[in-house]
Amino acid sequence: MRKLCIVIGMLWLCVTSCGDSYQSSIPSVTFNFSCSLSQSPYYKITTPGQFLKIEKNVNGLPVGYAGLIIGQSVFSEGNTYVAYDAACPVEASRNVSVEVLEDGLGTAECPKCHTQYNLSSGGFPTGEGTEYLKHYKVTVSGTSLQVRN
Repeated sequence: MRKLCIVIGMLWLCVTSCGDSYQSSIPSVTFNFSCSLSQSPYYKITTPGQFLKIEKNVNGLPVGYAGLIIGQSVFSEGNTYVAYDAACPVEASRNVSVEVLEDGLGTAECPKCHTQYNLSSGGFPTGEGTEYLKHYKVTVSGTSLQVRN
């Protein structure tokens, strides 16, 4: 009986401790963004370490909560693209979005709190912020890139 209780307890602990309960400070919004990687300005992001901030899609509709940042990590090998919401998690406002620095390493900085985010390492923050940038799923087919939520 004691062994049964231990086994049940361990199973319960495994089930409850592995949940995905992360909640971003950035609200979830529905959007769809697509582009051709063979056209300007998107061609820039085919080089690892290069990122581009986008605020609206071709129809003039906002993308993300405060815009999108798309690109490839400096550690990328091949066609592995990442996308983040441009909203700073510290400020959590549509009116405060991070700016991509032209350092070739994939760094973005919030103009208000000055937290820097390493876009090549998953949006890792340094400075005041402790929360990563919000991620979005990226799909690539040939030269077509799509980000949606």
